Amino acid sequence: MLYFRNSLIVLFIGTASVFSQDFDSDFVKTSEHSFTVSLFSDGYEIPWGMAFLPNSELLVSDRSGKLYRVSADGKLRVEISGVPKVLYKSQGGLLDIAVHPEFSKNKLVYISYSHAINRKSFTRIAMAKLVENKLVDLKVIYSADKKHYTPRPIHFGSRIVFKDGHIYFSVGDSFERDEAQDINTPNGKIHRLTYNGETPKDNPFYNEDGSVSTIWTYGNRNPQGLAVSKDGVIWETEHGPRGGDELNIIKKGINYGWPVITYGINYIGTKITDITEKEGMEQPIWHWTPSIAVCGMSMYESDLFNKWDGNILVTSLKDEYLERVVIENNKYVSRESIYQPGSRVRDVEVDSLGRIFVALEDPGRIVVLEPLK
Repeated sequence: MLYFRNSLIVLFIGTASVFSQDFDSDFVKTSEHSFTVSLFSDGYEIPWGMAFLPNSELLVSDRSGKLYRVSADGKLRVEISGVPKVLYKSQGGLLDIAVHPEFSKNKLVYISYSHAINRKSFTRIAMAKLVENKLVDLKVIYSADKKHYTPRPIHFGSRIVFKDGHIYFSVGDSFERDEAQDINTPNGKIHRLTYNGETPKDNPFYNEDGSVSTIWTYGNRNPQGLAVSKDGVIWETEHGPRGGDELNIIKKGINYGWPVITYGINYIGTKITDITEKEGMEQPIWHWTPSIAVCGMSMYESDLFNKWDGNILVTSLKDEYLERVVIENNKYVSRESIYQPGSRVRDVEVDSLGRIFVALEDPGRIVVLEPLK
């Protein structure tokens, strides 16, 4: 891939197409679309999650523990009160924000966050009503037993999506990697509840004492991207170690292999395992090796960027870009880096008009991508 910055040409290997960008302007040209990039909202520490309200206002979760409501034009940002106390440390804090599919009727939103007990922590999920600029009637709908809390504040996950009357959310392995294979532990899993926080009896590991009843899939390392396509497929991105970031289709009861199989290695360069495949363990649709540190993702299903309809938008923390992945019949075809802001790319969302909103770090800000007219 080529891009141009002040007449400097830099070559990147392993990308799908030629890309050019003038970093002194807000104009970007990719292989299929040209677009403008404009600042939508700023002043954040680490904008971690975004979710649109029906009136096109944007909710933004900041890992610092603050939740914001931003007007549709981006000019007014108000902090929302009533957010529970979060552990803002290392990879922990206020994580995802999600809006109930029938928000216009019930005003419900959901949040994921890291919760501390003494010096240990774990992922929690809560729901509440958003009344003007305040969370009220907050209810924790998922909380692990304190025996599962760990002293390392890392690998929390955690994204939230909705499908067919259920909420799906991811929980990282807490760096207790072997526990991702243990269905008696909650970490390294995708979980499923009803919208009200009840455990569905058709969950794959439902049991009477409820110890593993919420688990939908296992063998997931640190999933920080979830999205549902129009045809009902749940897609997931998860961090590998040094290599082996994964794009997966999430299916009931499936073992995704971590750490028994992986395309990655330890950060110090040593092997984790000698195998990348094993019977009974799912292969990723695509894996990034070396790792790009995948984070948030979104399905692009709109006519605004019409040539990208059906593609998957994926963010990169380490390599600091927004990527689109071309999928056909649920199989990987190609990928292209479409936007390099020069800082970590945390999340991506698409509004009802088809515009692409991107959450960036250092400084914390949100930009919007619109096709050139």
